Amino acid sequence: MKKNLLFSLFLISFLGFSQYNKNAPWIKNNAIAKSSNITIDESIRLFDEYWNNHDKDVKGSGYKPFMRWVEHWRNKTNNEGYLITPQEMWDAYSQKKNTVLQRNNSTNAFPSSNWESVGPFTHTNSGSWSSGQGRVNTIVVDPNNANTIFMGAPAGGIWKSTNSGDNWIPLGDDFPQMGVSGIAIDYNNSNTIYISTGDCDASNTYSVGVLKSTNGGLSWNTTGLTFTNTSTYSGDILINPTDSNMLWVATSLGIYRTIDAGVNWTLIQSGDFSSGRIRLKPGTTSTVYAVTNNRFYRSTNSGSSFIAITTGLPSNSGRLILDVTPANSQYIYILSSTTANGFQGIYRSIDGGTTWTKTSGITNILESTQAYYDLALAVSTTNENEIYTGCLNIWKSLDGGVTVTKINFWDQPQSPAYTHADIHYLRFYGNKLYCGSDGGIYISDDNATSFTDKTAGAQIGQFYRVAVSKQSASKLVGGLQDNGGYAFSNNIWKNYYGADGMDTAINPNNSNLYYGFIQNGNGLYISNNAGNSLTGSIDKPLNETGNWITPLAINSAGELFSGYKNLFKLTDANWTQQSTTVFGGNSLDRIAIDPSNDLIMYVVDNQILYINYNKFKCLWYLNLLDNFKVIKHMKNQMI
Repeated sequence: MKKNLLFSLFLISFLGFSQYNKNAPWIKNNAIAKSSNITIDESIRLFDEYWNNHDKDVKGSGYKPFMRWVEHWRNKTNNEGYLITPQEMWDAYSQKKNTVLQRNNSTNAFPSSNWESVGPFTHTNSGSWSSGQGRVNTIVVDPNNANTIFMGAPAGGIWKSTNSGDNWIPLGDDFPQMGVSGIAIDYNNSNTIYISTGDCDASNTYSVGVLKSTNGGLSWNTTGLTFTNTSTYSGDILINPTDSNMLWVATSLGIYRTIDAGVNWTLIQSGDFSSGRIRLKPGTTSTVYAVTNNRFYRSTNSGSSFIAITTGLPSNSGRLILDVTPANSQYIYILSSTTANGFQGIYRSIDGGTTWTKTSGITNILESTQAYYDLALAVSTTNENEIYTGCLNIWKSLDGGVTVTKINFWDQPQSPAYTHADIHYLRFYGNKLYCGSDGGIYISDDNATSFTDKTAGAQIGQFYRVAVSKQSASKLVGGLQDNGGYAFSNNIWKNYYGADGMDTAINPNNSNLYYGFIQNGNGLYISNNAGNSLTGSIDKPLNETGNWITPLAINSAGELFSGYKNLFKLTDANWTQQSTTVFGGNSLDRIAIDPSNDLIMYVVDNQILYINYNKFKCLWYLNLLDNFKVIKHMKNQMI
């Protein structure tokens, strides 16, 4: 679709608010945090208060997804600190376009620039950590062609493969930044595709409604369901296989239905269904099942109305996921988490949802308290007692959840059954089990004995920072959310260290010497062969604390600096403190070195800019809230 048409999504809007996932533990029971009228800084304050009494370093605590959200939205807020609305995004886009137009028409016009994607489309894993390429929210197989697969990413749009995942093409390159959490393909015409926009799991992107393509994804149009705020999310979208004009979509406002192929939508059932599931009862189109975070709903009139059924289900849940199976159309399973996002149980109905029984034992198959961020459930298409669950890892049961076996381990990538950690989506299509995780898309055709990584070709990685060699643009290094440090050289991307990749640097005098931080500066990872292997690592300085993205900077002599609460320099494989003056008490946000004079350095601590002159023999500082004249004056004084 042309950009000017797609941006018509944003022409109508009202005040938007900053809101992270409402089911996060520090939000769920906090009235202030649950309010939509809250700035991003207020969200951070409430988040910080929560961790005063909780351990953020526990795997699956929920700390990391929020920090990723903050980094994503920090520079996308208005002057009041609220997330920018679609209208504000449109205004910014228009302003930029007009500025470029005026510049190109002036005598000082810059030469035109051409951009091309460099990846990573694929990578090699040069270590033993859990390798992955990018997060996947949803997966759909074309009902008319089992070799055609679609996947939706939280900020990377929609991708299509026509050869069972061996190659991928993007279908959303002309979108503004957009997540996709639901995909539906017309059973009568595969060229008709609907997508439910936004990131329903981690709020990386908000929903602008449902989009539709009638030419296989080559172009897109809006439908009658559009959202113009920053606090609405949508997830599953389902199409009636015998009436392609009828669809249902799960949103944070409720279940919407259309009976005219998306022209008009009606809110049928209110509630937050965005992170649940919608399923049709196998063999019929009149019975529809759906779940909110704590209620199961059933419709017996093709979604014209729904009723809540609670018999046998927990009265208090944090999140529910359901699935059904053609092996026995009366069977429905629900995976439930507690309000604290821990494991609550597996529940089964054998009478089409009228009554429910808890089938699971006490084994914690979630292994974490992050069910609000990722939770998945799939039932075999041939055995109604064979189920699979996902949160941190994938678990399997052959008796409806009574006994369970862990299929894989997130930190054992050599295992045939490996999938990257944090499972967002599980579903059977035919005899194949599809998994969408923080690392990509994985497919099993042997009941999860083994999985094949099919992410290659899809550029869905989310970079925090990149650095480029001074000698050659063909050498670069970057840090990816969820998926560690990626190095590019010899036209190949190498994942040379794990965890969350953050700030990076390349030695200006040795283009093979790469550096990369993980989250909070907890470790520096080094490769002296352009990322072909990890050749060293250094722990953070003792008793120091770094920001989520701890800054790195390198000067013309190749000296590497890092910013914690103090400024450090790497000396003989150790961090040595350089600053003698206590900064503002916060961890440093930025480091910059004058490219023409290594003796002049700038660091930022929250709203204070510090200027070092002659290696800390002289130090200036100023509040960034001061006006430009003060900044200019102090710079002149320094010089």
